[in-house]
Amino acid sequence: MNLNELLAPLAGPSPCGEDMLFSEAFDRIAQMRRFDDPSLSQGEWQTELKEADWGGVVRECAALLSTQTKDLRLAVWMTEALTLTRGFGGLAQGYALTAGLVEGFWETVHPLPDEDDQEQRIGVLGWLLGQSERLIRQVPITDSPRGRYNSLDLVSVQALAQAMERAPGEAEILKAQARLTQDDFEAARRDTAGAFFAQAVAAAQSAGQALAKLETAIDARLGMDGPSFSSAREALDGVIDQLGRYAREAGVHAAVDGTGAAPEKAAAELSEGAMPLETHDPAPSASLTVGTIRSRAQAIGQLKAVAEFFRRTEPHSPVAYLADKAARWGDMSLHEWLRTVVKDDGALAHVEELLGVPSKVVNADEDGYR
Repeated sequence: MNLNELLAPLAGPSPCGEDMLFSEAFDRIAQMRRFDDPSLSQGEWQTELKEADWGGVVRECAALLSTQTKDLRLAVWMTEALTLTRGFGGLAQGYALTAGLVEGFWETVHPLPDEDDQEQRIGVLGWLLGQSERLIRQVPITDSPRGRYNSLDLVSVQALAQAMERAPGEAEILKAQARLTQDDFEAARRDTAGAFFAQAVAAAQSAGQALAKLETAIDARLGMDGPSFSSAREALDGVIDQLGRYAREAGVHAAVDGTGAAPEKAAAELSEGAMPLETHDPAPSASLTVGTIRSRAQAIGQLKAVAEFFRRTEPHSPVAYLADKAARWGDMSLHEWLRTVVKDDGALAHVEELLGVPSKVVNADEDGYR
């Protein structure tokens, strides 16, 4: 089933059908989404853990959207299920579906507003954006017989490595107790085909395109009342950067550089098969050269190269983080930098007055500096 079919108006007095919140179909979806956390102890009474039926969620939501109701709740549940079954390509599809409902059916899509109160819709869309970071981090970033690990696993092994460094006397105990170590993760990463990283980068970039379209659609209708997109955007940017490094290290620059389907086409097909993937030119990587630094741009480029080197060779080291931060600071004006490092408004105003730096207007109705 493709996006056009899911977004086609329904026959009848309303193009969005009826609100089915209290229907048996919604109850079935809620049951299919429910799962038991395997990490929690069951105590003495061991029972079979319930697993979510994400494929069933996709099918049920698609059937309802195409034949009975247009509902933002179905769209966000479907986005969750698509991501957990199809990865970044599924996330792109879900964002595109949600954007299509917002753009094409805002006056009649469910849940309907209570008079002019859009609180329910804001809550539904906010839930999707609030869950997006978790969903993005759950998508596998390695694909190997040694393991299909995700960004949450990477954070876990990095934390373990730091704990072992802080307490070298307990390192072996910590390693023995860990579910996953940095060696395990790195072995799976090295064993993953370069084409996997290239395809994952392209799919994540398509998700970023769809997220931007969704943000535009929501901002046009909710303005300042709309939910924040920053955490979802930052999570996508982070995983694209991570996968891009893995792809380059695997020697698949050409695959990442290639051109694919346009963003609209990449998000159009909601079939059981793979979605066409768009690829983009990666950001040019800075090369670390020996000799005199002759320009500001060259200096910032070398900071970024230092950060990339330490991310690749010592991922647990804080040097990469600090070098990245220094490079970002290098692109800031003085007043922007001050607002980044000085969080107290009173202290900030005092420093700005001493330095003669113009204060940024904080009134949401104004734009500029006072």
